[in-house]
Amino acid sequence: MRAGARVHPAMMPWIVLGNFVRKIYLQRDLIRNFVVRDLRARYIGSFMGFFWSVINPIVLLTSYAFVFMVILQQKAPVDSGTKSFPLFLFCGILPWLFFQDTLQRSSTILLDNASLVTKTIFPTEILPLSVLLAGVVNHLIGFAILLGILLFTGNSFSPLIFMVPVYFFVLMLFTLGLAWMLASLNVFVRDIAQVLNVLLTFWFWFTPIFYTSSQFPKRLLFLVKLNPLAHIVIAYRDCMLQVRMPDLINLAVLALVSTAVFAAGGMFFRHVKREFVDVL
Repeated sequence: MRAGARVHPAMMPWIVLGNFVRKIYLQRDLIRNFVVRDLRARYIGSFMGFFWSVINPIVLLTSYAFVFMVILQQKAPVDSGTKSFPLFLFCGILPWLFFQDTLQRSSTILLDNASLVTKTIFPTEILPLSVLLAGVVNHLIGFAILLGILLFTGNSFSPLIFMVPVYFFVLMLFTLGLAWMLASLNVFVRDIAQVLNVLLTFWFWFTPIFYTSSQFPKRLLFLVKLNPLAHIVIAYRDCMLQVRMPDLINLAVLALVSTAVFAAGGMFFRHVKREFVDVL
């Protein structure tokens, strides 16, 4: 934009957001260091090390499979695209675990790093982002395990599998926007992390992870339709189990909502971050 040019007021929020995102990009080396530090803090020093990131999803899947298949004798829904309940479950719970873990850890990240936040030159916005990117690494490991299970059980891959990263990127935008909001709000209201755990419990059961949307009571089906995570889970299963093209109009709406949440979260964080030092 040339010097002296007038900016339309409606464009100002987007210019502010653009500068905010540009600042994050310029800090990419620092972000990479924080992601590595986060992963090391989780696994380095333990006997199994980074291998825990492989063990954890397998143990979770095995325990759920035992409860629902052996004890409750639950089978995969007829319209799920597979006869394997563990495969049906793992495909649905994988994006949820990324979403849940990122929000829970981001909600306290500023308090956990108060000594850094109080240094006014430190770019605090990268802290929730580093948590999210560390979660991406774990998600990719879980995704690789899922692909291995698909191959082991004789399933063939469809080109639709390349739609999964598109949905995952949309999920990242949505999650990061919420992470920025929660991280900043928890600085001022310390109950946010506890309230989040309660909300995530309800959110989990209103997401079709253990069931398909067709099994949900029709009078309450609008709750599933309004749930972005429900559409992500359904898309994962459409692409990987049912080999069915997801609804592209639905994807466009989901991308629009996620971008709006990302923008709102980024601008909210930028607006309140100047007060962090006084509160902490």
